[in-house]
Amino acid sequence: MNKTLLEPTKELLEECKSGNQLAFKEIFHMYRSYAYNLIYKITGPYGDHEDLLQEVFFQIYLSLKTFQGDSSFKTWFHRVVIHVCTRRWRYQKAEKRISPKNTVHLDAVENTVQSTEINSLKHLELKDLVEQSLDELDYKLRIPLVLNIYGEMDLAEIATIMGIPEGTVKSRLFTARKQMREFLDTLEK
Repeated sequence: MNKTLLEPTKELLEECKSGNQLAFKEIFHMYRSYAYNLIYKITGPYGDHEDLLQEVFFQIYLSLKTFQGDSSFKTWFHRVVIHVCTRRWRYQKAEKRISPKNTVHLDAVENTVQSTEINSLKHLELKDLVEQSLDELDYKLRIPLVLNIYGEMDLAEIATIMGIPEGTVKSRLFTARKQMREFLDTLEK
């Protein structure tokens, strides 16, 4: 996923900073799919992905003038995505839990799948279990895991994006994987 993410040119960034909307649209098209997938992996299947995507690019549009280039644009971009997602998480935990009536359960999916699509059902079931185990993780554990697995980033890249030491990233990845294994083990029993 991360290997195809291109770094915008300095000229394109300068055009964006000067208010050129076509230049910003180009950055939007460069990063939109990647941002959506990253948001989905961070927030889980029941998040407001489109709203978060809009919020991410709104924040980028507002904040781009403050981007100094001390880090790569990709690193800065990841920080914005993580900030927007964690802010939404904190809000939901404090006030607005997702209503169970707005969630889709495997039972509902099973009723729509015909018996000839058993492999599809097993795939959905496995995907649902992985998403459930990700949902159980605290965001401090989930974000480095998502960046590592889905963003294909190494410890150094994750540490830079999150602003924490590599050792902390390594520890959080270990703990996240352990907690996911434990969650999946409890489901087997």
